[in-house]
Amino acid sequence: MQENVLEHDRYRDVVINGLPALPLSSDCVVWSRENERITVISQTSLREQCQRAEEVAKYARKDTPYQAEVLFGEMDVRVFLLHKDDRAVGLLLMEKRSDVWRAKWKDIDGGKQPTKLPNHPPIWSVCLVWVLKQHRRLGFAQTMLDKALVYLGCSLDNIGWYTSSSPPPFTPSGEAFVRSCCPDEFYIAK
Repeated sequence: MQENVLEHDRYRDVVINGLPALPLSSDCVVWSRENERITVISQTSLREQCQRAEEVAKYARKDTPYQAEVLFGEMDVRVFLLHKDDRAVGLLLMEKRSDVWRAKWKDIDGGKQPTKLPNHPPIWSVCLVWVLKQHRRLGFAQTMLDKALVYLGCSLDNIGWYTSSSPPPFTPSGEAFVRSCCPDEFYIAK
């Protein structure tokens, strides 16, 4: 019984405060400010880094209907983790994708399908953006995206967004975020 109580308390602590994530000597820090930092992890990162990313993704998956099943598969992947007070409280998953469509909000709002772009070179795609509930609406998703774009050497107009195959393509907060980043049109990359 005591074990169950301790496990419940640990889980509740993570859900409320984020996953404990003390700095590691192998951290690749791409941004920091006071008690906040963003680290990047790829499939070539040390095992401890990949495990940390997978553990944060486990909590992110419980909080969103759109799930990245495997973080480090065969694709070129970068996971950006947001840390606040030595807790992981955000995750941005970027993957290099080769199937690309151009989508215009006015067309989508009118029920039209995006246009597939044949022979388009692969581009980085935002596959999952997640911020712990208590830290939302503070600009952290935008900060993670901004720092990821600098790190990857791209801009908003040459990245894609991974969408669900069935409507709606985004969660309501996801759509609001994409519309704020790309008010007229955007790429979908799968």
